[in-house]
Amino acid sequence: MNAVDRVTHVIDQISIWTGKTVAWLIFPMFGVLVFEVLVRKLYQPTIWANDVATMAYGAHFSLAAAYALSLQKHIRTDFLTQYLSLRAQLWLDIVQYVVFFLPGMMMFLWLSWEFAEESWFFREELITSWRPPAYWYKTVIPVTAALLLLQGIAEVLKCFRALQTGVDYRKVEPTEVT
Repeated sequence: MNAVDRVTHVIDQISIWTGKTVAWLIFPMFGVLVFEVLVRKLYQPTIWANDVATMAYGAHFSLAAAYALSLQKHIRTDFLTQYLSLRAQLWLDIVQYVVFFLPGMMMFLWLSWEFAEESWFFREELITSWRPPAYWYKTVIPVTAALLLLQGIAEVLKCFRALQTGVDYRKVEPTEVT
């Protein structure tokens, strides 16, 4: 295994581990929503359940984005490129990642870092009746951006590796974290 393969493997493993770990957030979200429905029918609604469910789902959805990218499950325009040669597809992917995705993720990381940092500084609370801390939740945004940026770099490296070998490394089957 060469250096590029090792780097992409490590980044893929980080994305896989993160995606599979945050997938478990579906259970507390489900539990809170079921609890809320039962309590609302039997007694009165809670002021916290909707906030907890929203934060759990938001973190679940966002932090799994890099895992989805590693599996090539994001929306793609492959209906246009599926008839191109592998080499043309790879070059098109490289250009799109380098021109659009990576700069966009760097900007997203930079801006969201400032957003979360300010929230931590002011110990911001969500504007709901329960008023839970917002800074923990807002920290998910730059973490998501960093994970997506890392996975985008891995995807570019896989494209270059595929250009060298002729083997399409972009299509990765979900595996166990090693």
